[in-house]
Amino acid sequence: MTTTARVLAANAAAWDYWRWHAGQADAWVSDYLAARGLRGTVAGQAPAGWARLVPTLTKRGFTEAELLDAGLAVRAGNGSVGDAFRDRIMLPICDDAGQIIGFTARGNSASDDANEPPAEYLNTTSTAVYDKSRALYGLDAKTTQRLRRGATPVLVEGALDAEAVRRTGADLVPLAACGTAITTGHLEALRAIDPDSVGRLILATDADTAGQRATCRLVGLLTPDEVATVRVAELEPDTDPADLIQQGRRTDLRAALVHQARTLAEVAIDATLASYDLTSIEGSAALRHVTAAVASQNPATLAHATTHLTHRLAPVLDHDIVAGEMVDAITTSSSGDGK
Repeated sequence: MTTTARVLAANAAAWDYWRWHAGQADAWVSDYLAARGLRGTVAGQAPAGWARLVPTLTKRGFTEAELLDAGLAVRAGNGSVGDAFRDRIMLPICDDAGQIIGFTARGNSASDDANEPPAEYLNTTSTAVYDKSRALYGLDAKTTQRLRRGATPVLVEGALDAEAVRRTGADLVPLAACGTAITTGHLEALRAIDPDSVGRLILATDADTAGQRATCRLVGLLTPDEVATVRVAELEPDTDPADLIQQGRRTDLRAALVHQARTLAEVAIDATLASYDLTSIEGSAALRHVTAAVASQNPATLAHATTHLTHRLAPVLDHDIVAGEMVDAITTSSSGDGK
């Protein structure tokens, strides 16, 4: 099994190689990033072709087994070993010591391979140093120090969204889960840096069904105190932070993150209720689910969320029904806590 030190060394060597390619005259990465409004992003370029990185690094003393274990190489059905990342923008994922533990990579949108179009994003597979359930793009040595000083973390879906948030000029630390669902591991990694950092979190996932589900799911991963203070930036449908920067709307993105973000409890209530006909049997079950979730929160969240929930339900349900559901939920929650 390849040691941690060798995986880190292979990642560093691969990054040097990709950075060199990004600086060549025929490189496309810089032009692409500039067109997206992300000029200045430090990125590498994995060249096209089955085996470009692998032979280069084997000449530098790395074995094919080490490159496979580092997630930098893949083995084909015929047994040959080639590059895991081909014709892609390469962005490094670092640990809090600044060491490269993995990569997230965006495919070349101008690729002319119609028979096998590349996946839009490709991330390092699990290795001795990279665990996708804990690693976050943007969480490096510098941002770790900023979080410890009280900076606000912003959690987005992709690395280019994180780079977009970085351009708002606000005192924000953009982090990306690189296409994976937010996990307890991600939150634990933030809490380990600063126990209060999750409570300052702003969530800025894509404004689609998957993003709404991620928002609702997050409630169950947080402490009641964190639910009371975590905020959600609601973007326009089919729009993400990178889109806003590409459209020249930096001010709009900053406003959505800093000034217009709503509480997680509010957004989760609205997202859940929007999925049901509240006058149906299923809607009644959803109402009980939401009221139970609201009732389990701390006093600071409870009063605000109860008011919001009552307001949202007023057009479709009698106030006494809503109030009754809330009382039942709060009583059940209190009894469950042994109070």
